[in-house]
Amino acid sequence: MIYQQTGMMIRQTSYSESSRIITILTESGEQVPLMARGFNKPKNQFITLRQGYLEALFTYNRFKGMGTLNDVDVTERYKNVNGNFDLYTHASYILEVITRALEDDRAEPGFYRLLKKGFKLLDDGNESFGVTSLVLIKMLPAYGGQLNLDSCAVCGRSDYKKYSHYSFKYHNVICHDCLTEETLERAIPVSNRVLYFALYLKSVKLDDVKSIQISKDIGRQLLKFIEMLYDEYSGVYFRSRKLIDPQ
Repeated sequence: MIYQQTGMMIRQTSYSESSRIITILTESGEQVPLMARGFNKPKNQFITLRQGYLEALFTYNRFKGMGTLNDVDVTERYKNVNGNFDLYTHASYILEVITRALEDDRAEPGFYRLLKKGFKLLDDGNESFGVTSLVLIKMLPAYGGQLNLDSCAVCGRSDYKKYSHYSFKYHNVICHDCLTEETLERAIPVSNRVLYFALYLKSVKLDDVKSIQISKDIGRQLLKFIEMLYDEYSGVYFRSRKLIDPQ
């Protein structure tokens, strides 16, 4: 049976001297493995797949298991991402965070929308650390973590201007009025601006995110904070992370 699906190539593996097995993530959130015959040849109809990240309409034959790729019609090239090393590394980080949470037998259309949104925001020139933080925040529940920033863990007040620490003991924020020797145990200082943006990115609907315009310094601090949450709650380390230094 012939299929046409919009998607993005998320994985590729050499199969023979001339061919590769690729995996696409479709807009319906399904992973589809495809044999791309002639992929490695200098001149072939799939050469666009070797030119960086892109979204495309994939035409393929498939009955059960692996399909055979017939044609690729590019719909979005992400030229800025593919032409800038820093943006490309952020895109690689985003892709890894999303794809490692995928399960073979479960469709995740929300993951595809998040992947596309992240790439689009990067390509449009938004603050890269902020964009990557958005994706990591939205994906945190998929890795078993929760971002609790709505109110102080001690007094219960919801005044982000007074937030000053995040506690791994209470798994929540602490305002500066409630800092004691006891509450500071396993707590880290985090600026209230970083905590505010983290709460905003957690709460905002993905379709409502048109841009992320924050300073690079706040973006770096935000990503560093979110990565600390991943270290604490998920125990997962992403290989692409080492290419990005939020210090």
